[in-house]
Amino acid sequence: KAEDFEAETKSRGEELQAIAKAKEVITDNVGSAEDLSYGLNQVSFLQSASATGSGITTRAALAQFEVVRLVRDLARKQNAPALAQLASKLRLAFNSGAGEDIFAKVRGLIQDMIEKLEGEANADAKETAFCNTELAETNAKKENKEAEIQKLSTQIDQMSARTAQLKEEVAA
Repeated sequence: KAEDFEAETKSRGEELQAIAKAKEVITDNVGSAEDLSYGLNQVSFLQSASATGSGITTRAALAQFEVVRLVRDLARKQNAPALAQLASKLRLAFNSGAGEDIFAKVRGLIQDMIEKLEGEANADAKETAFCNTELAETNAKKENKEAEIQKLSTQIDQMSARTAQLKEEVAA
């Protein structure tokens, strides 16, 4: 049980590191773009042409693609469905981000994921603490019962010896 907890804790730590790296990649590659407002009047010809195609033509789109790929690959490597779900949500957020603050949305998704993982880690820590307490109590009870058994066995042996002695005296 303790080994499972340690493995889950390590896995969560790796997931948190991956999310932090994804957040860092987003921040590094988009710079201060979060301060800009994105409206329909700001769409360039290149962006309009790429909207119908599937190619990545902007640096921001490449960064978005890399973030999704990084999280998806980590999900496969760690066999973590929560990370796979985050990758899907990120992809959807990037694809449907017209007119919205996409960076706030992505940060929100990552923050939600971090909060969920921290909640699970706290729940696991509470469960482990409960199990450790119960195990300690059980071991203490077991030791008490074993001591009682030893005491009673000694009394039985003493009384058996006394019975044998009395039988010898009566026979003599």
